[in-house]
Amino acid sequence: MRKIKIVLLSVLLGLMLCACGETTESRIQQTRIDAAKSLSTSYVITALDELAEQPEMFGVDYKDLTLNELSRVFEECYRISADGYAISNALKSFESGLAEAGALVSIGEAEATVDGSEIIVDVEVLCEKRYADIEIIYNNDLYDLRMTSAAFNTRYTMAEKMAKAGLNTIIGMGTVFVMLIIISFIISLFGIFSKAGKKHDKTAEGIDRAVKQIEENEENESAELASDAELVAVIAAAVAAYEGASNTNGFTVRSVRKIKRQ
Repeated sequence: MRKIKIVLLSVLLGLMLCACGETTESRIQQTRIDAAKSLSTSYVITALDELAEQPEMFGVDYKDLTLNELSRVFEECYRISADGYAISNALKSFESGLAEAGALVSIGEAEATVDGSEIIVDVEVLCEKRYADIEIIYNNDLYDLRMTSAAFNTRYTMAEKMAKAGLNTIIGMGTVFVMLIIISFIISLFGIFSKAGKKHDKTAEGIDRAVKQIEENEENESAELASDAELVAVIAAAVAAYEGASNTNGFTVRSVRKIKRQ
């Protein structure tokens, strides 16, 4: 019985220690979340808004600073720990968002969620033209709460979303049709080039035939001339023999004409 009591007391003590450990961990996590929310609404959004509106507020355009210099400026002036790449991307997002939504008017309440090693803070802000949502992400570390990214997301009405979707659809379909027209035109050019090539081949073939015909005619004429010359020589020899001359130097055959016999 005594051993059973000891075992029960040990189990109870273990459960109490686990509960205390879980409570402590949850308190630390809540402290991280509260710190991220406070840092977002009090420092990060204000700093990004100021620098996006006045890029040269420190005497030089922030775009001319190196990433390390930009990180050091935020650390020294705003007590915000973040690498220069994250700050640069966040400022670009704020510049484009503020250009569309207007100047920042007020900062609303912050909501935070934990996603593994990240704390994601969402803050609703009111601008001159419309509402927007700012998302800021930190690493989940109480002693080194560093901003890893920040984005300015403008809110749109349903009508604006539908109009953008329709415009994107029209642009996409128009692009497809233009590409199809260009492809069709290129294919038609292939036909033209093919016909031109065939015409060139036919022309070259006709020229070759004409040249061949001319050569054949020249050969025939040469053959006929050679035949006539032989006939003249035979006639001249016959006449010389008839006259009793030793050669044909004394006369000349001027023409040879065939006589039709009746």
